Amino acid sequence: MRNVLIPLAAAVAVLVFGFFILNAQLWYSARADGLAGARFAVKNMDAILGEARLATRAARGIAQKGCGQDGQFQLGAEAALQPHLRTIFILQQGKVACSSLSGNRVLLTNVADLPDAPLLLLPTEKVVNGAPVLLYQTHADGNRIVATIGDRHIQEALDIPLKGVAYTLRVGHSVMDASGNVSTELAPAPGVGRVAAAGDPYSIEYNHPPMLSVQRLVRQGGGILLFLLLIACLSAYVVYKYLNKNTLPEESLRRAIAKGEIVPFYQPVVNGREGTLRGVEVLARWKHPKAGYISPASFIPIAEKSGLIVPLTKSLMAQVVAHMNAISSKLPEGFHVGINFSASHITLPTFVNDCLDYKNSFSRKDLNLVVEVTEREPLNVDEHLVQTLNALHENGFAIALDDFGTGYSGLSYLHDLHIDYIKIDRSFVSRVNEHDESTRILDCVLDLARKLSISIVAEGVETRAQLDYLNRNNITFQQGYYFFKPVPFAGLIHILLSKPRVKVIVE
Repeated sequence: MRNVLIPLAAAVAVLVFGFFILNAQLWYSARADGLAGARFAVKNMDAILGEARLATRAARGIAQKGCGQDGQFQLGAEAALQPHLRTIFILQQGKVACSSLSGNRVLLTNVADLPDAPLLLLPTEKVVNGAPVLLYQTHADGNRIVATIGDRHIQEALDIPLKGVAYTLRVGHSVMDASGNVSTELAPAPGVGRVAAAGDPYSIEYNHPPMLSVQRLVRQGGGILLFLLLIACLSAYVVYKYLNKNTLPEESLRRAIAKGEIVPFYQPVVNGREGTLRGVEVLARWKHPKAGYISPASFIPIAEKSGLIVPLTKSLMAQVVAHMNAISSKLPEGFHVGINFSASHITLPTFVNDCLDYKNSFSRKDLNLVVEVTEREPLNVDEHLVQTLNALHENGFAIALDDFGTGYSGLSYLHDLHIDYIKIDRSFVSRVNEHDESTRILDCVLDLARKLSISIVAEGVETRAQLDYLNRNNITFQQGYYFFKPVPFAGLIHILLSKPRVKVIVE
């Protein structure tokens, strides 16, 4: 675990540090962009107010001459020539003396109550047509000259194409946003940037970017994030390689299980007399990325000693289910699927549920699922074990005693437990030859099995003499190199599709 956590911590540290630096740079850049956008908005507003300044300058001459028909025409022409102005009018003693609109209209309510300020931002309720306006006011010879600027032009000035930044125009306590809404705010909210105009009493306000923004990181720093991820992975790999120069076998096996390198091989079980395929025994192989397939004799003892045998077996069970479901239509009726369980797994409180989940995962419900109990490690025969095996029998499982005659207490198991099959170890079958005395021990084992009414599976059948002997003794289920070697899933598919048959003895 240590050899995994340290590389992971190194990768996280590199990623977090790079993330922090990148986020800080993008944040400073976003602040600079927001400030630049505010200055650009000030520039836009200065240009608009420059038009109002020119228009009111022309209106001063009209105010001095008096506002007749020609004066009103000149005001209208001045308003029309300045693209951002709405109207121009002249107030004398609080009354409209002249306007760019016919009839001296001004589109404002309560003109006499207008505050005398250089700039005024009027909300919708103070404008006849319901659209807010900005007023630019100046004085000439006791007259107030007012130029109005429409909200649409102010919105255009505030419309700076920066994502995540909103600009507003502040005139005194009145604020207009880029949508044209006018509100009253006595002071800017905390965290708001502000750029004041140099010559006129207004300012542009904008929100500062957040310190952390995932959207900003992805949008502006996506490529750098991928590069950081690559660097983090590379760092983890280097640290991992350094720490695992001398990896313990247990750690290697744990990683192999997690990576799915422990894969099932299938040893076909055939009907020795008919030559038909009747089932398979599941065997474990380590598909090492460098060494190729490794025999279970090299890693099963390590798994049993370290407690990894349970996750290893569960991984095999899941793979077997996936394989059998993929070829379910090709499997013969009553097809046997045997898988070996260690004593440490069988004694777990969750073992029965593990087996039931395994059984319920098969799409074919007529499979003969066999729980093989090995004699290589002692199994404590107690009430819990008896209840466990009885529960499996009640749910359709068959129990087989594997490697019979080579372990601790095979005869005791036969006496105390309900065993459906015994699997004769290859060491007994291999002694069979043309001489009669070669079968004496095996004859005794077969006679015992018959008296106990237990079915037999013969392992390690490699010669014709062994096949003939087993057939004469009515040993139906056989497996060994005489028929097939253990094969991976692809090899099992080939066997099923070819529908092989072995030569049978003629008596």
